[in-house]
Amino acid sequence: MRKIGLKDFYSYKYISSLTLSPEGDKLAYIVSTVNEEDNDYDSNLFMLRKDAAGKNWQEVQLVTDGKAGEFFFEDNDTILFSAKRGRDKKKGEEEPITVFQRLPLSGGEARKAYEFPIPVSDLRKQPDGNYLLTGETLVKYPDYFSMAEAARKKVLKEIKENEDYEELTESPFWSNGEGITQGTRNTLFHYDVKTEKLRRLTDTLFTVDCFEVIGGAAYVIGRTVESREEFKSGLYRIDIASGSCTEQVAPYLQIMEMGKIGDKLIVLGSECRRYGENENPFFYVYDTAGEEKDFRLLREADEGVFDGVISDIEYGSWRGLKSDGDYVYYMALDGARNVLRRIGLDGKAETLVQKEGALYDFDVLSGDLWVMGLYDMKLQEIYHADEKGSLRRMTGLNSRALRGRYVAEPSYICTKFHSDRYGDEEIDGWVLAPMGYEAGKKYPAILDIHGGPKCAYGPVFFHEMQHWASEGYFVMFCNPHGSDGKGNEFSYLDMQWGGIDYEQIMAFADHVLEAYPDIDRAKVCCTGGSYGGYMSNWINGHTDRFCCIATQRSIMNWITMYGVSDIPPVVCGETCNTDPYSEEGFSQMWNVSPLKYIGNAKTPTLIIHSDEDYRCPIGEGYQLFTALKYKGVPCKMVVFHGENHELSRSGKPKHRVKRLQEITEWFRIYTADTADSSSAD
Repeated sequence: MRKIGLKDFYSYKYISSLTLSPEGDKLAYIVSTVNEEDNDYDSNLFMLRKDAAGKNWQEVQLVTDGKAGEFFFEDNDTILFSAKRGRDKKKGEEEPITVFQRLPLSGGEARKAYEFPIPVSDLRKQPDGNYLLTGETLVKYPDYFSMAEAARKKVLKEIKENEDYEELTESPFWSNGEGITQGTRNTLFHYDVKTEKLRRLTDTLFTVDCFEVIGGAAYVIGRTVESREEFKSGLYRIDIASGSCTEQVAPYLQIMEMGKIGDKLIVLGSECRRYGENENPFFYVYDTAGEEKDFRLLREADEGVFDGVISDIEYGSWRGLKSDGDYVYYMALDGARNVLRRIGLDGKAETLVQKEGALYDFDVLSGDLWVMGLYDMKLQEIYHADEKGSLRRMTGLNSRALRGRYVAEPSYICTKFHSDRYGDEEIDGWVLAPMGYEAGKKYPAILDIHGGPKCAYGPVFFHEMQHWASEGYFVMFCNPHGSDGKGNEFSYLDMQWGGIDYEQIMAFADHVLEAYPDIDRAKVCCTGGSYGGYMSNWINGHTDRFCCIATQRSIMNWITMYGVSDIPPVVCGETCNTDPYSEEGFSQMWNVSPLKYIGNAKTPTLIIHSDEDYRCPIGEGYQLFTALKYKGVPCKMVVFHGENHELSRSGKPKHRVKRLQEITEWFRIYTADTADSSSAD
């Protein structure tokens, strides 16, 4: 039996974008792999199709250049696909364009079909053969796409001359993984195939979240953003022929997604009044054929819609909702497992797939359901669901990746916890045993805390945890109060960051140590990223029970997070329930900031941060590093240039290896029999 190595994820295959053909006899999808030479990822287009007898499914690779991005079925026998990330640049120019290639599935080479002078994010063929699409536009040049060549060159020249500075006029002004986003909008267009003309359907300041087409109208979820994003969207009807727009529902909901059943729209949205900006959405229905604007509540759901069990082997894009016949299908989180459900116009939700594990993507046509997920401690594969929800594996893309390697099976452990405010709660947790475990022998351990906090761990394959188990560590992880999967009341921290969540994590750790006496209590490490990094920092200021800490992409000071993170103040109500720029607001934020308690820190700390992390900006890591150095606590900071908040999941492969290597080595230093804290200085 071999170990799970640092670089073993190089051999994993990442599946995304499951899409059925119009007749349902083909399933196309993207397979991404690590390109070690280029230190990047290749993405290729694959397809499952029925054989000549129509009984068995065969896998075919359609594109091999590693650059496949968004794709769509033009018809049952033709696919349109673009380059990775849906944008390109003309040679010698800075003009962003999107080129779609047409690929005949019966054989033959792909040929250029369409070229758009904008980055395209969605493309949908209409019954008349024309297209509706969404793409990025600049507020300063909203009609750039329709300018004559000379005018476009003038705009490009102006952009080039001004590229060394930014004029900020909007908030938020940047987004993690995208950079400066202020001054851009997601715009709806109509494309006439015969004239090759784009026509803008939404206003300059309007940004589109999603849209559906019913009859001759596009129903659009979106909002007008003038200078400050409010994150409340409305519903609008746009007549495709004339371009006239009428408001159907005024902006008052934070809307996640929309589907349709016949001439009725199903909208998922939250008023965010009871449990803040992360409140689980309700289902609403809107009758587009009604004379009055009938927008009503369909189902009061209390479930994490679209949310899933997290892992560090995620790459690509996935579907959250799909309309099919008389139902809208959607993913939800039930405890520590992903389920697939559907809802009809009667408001009743039916669970179709509920296998323990993580369901990341799906597609459905005429009730025929396909899913992609992590099941049975295996890597990603595609499965076909029968009428009872049982899954049959249809691919073996990752069948060899873990062969002969030690994969630790998660052992479930439930920790009961009582608080005056919430009463009795159960904390779901798991423990991985080290490779070669022998009863009676002492082993070091690692407590791993998830991000979010409205996320959830579960019994699925997690590369870094499996690597640590292979290196001889017990690994423990749990879902404390604040985690997703158990409804709004459980996931809402409500000004309690560092309170009940900290107490439950410590109670869980105590429970594990009691249940596993072979863990050496003097050699327990702690780590976590994002919220898990926040909690690692909080732990550092409140206990010295851990032998070392590795904090990643963390939060140190809520006062400095406000106005710098791409998480705007309006969605941070769990840490400040008043004006954040008031004395009371500063006091509230300071009380839940780990920096306030850093004077108590004694634990050797490794700090991992990326300099393009706009979710938890690198200044948070610098503050922690400076404070620990000033206080004389052994510490080290590793900065990854050009990476963002997603370093551990989709960062450059060599950077992902270096990150895990640094963390694992830090643990080794402080769990060795002759640990030397001076090595950190």
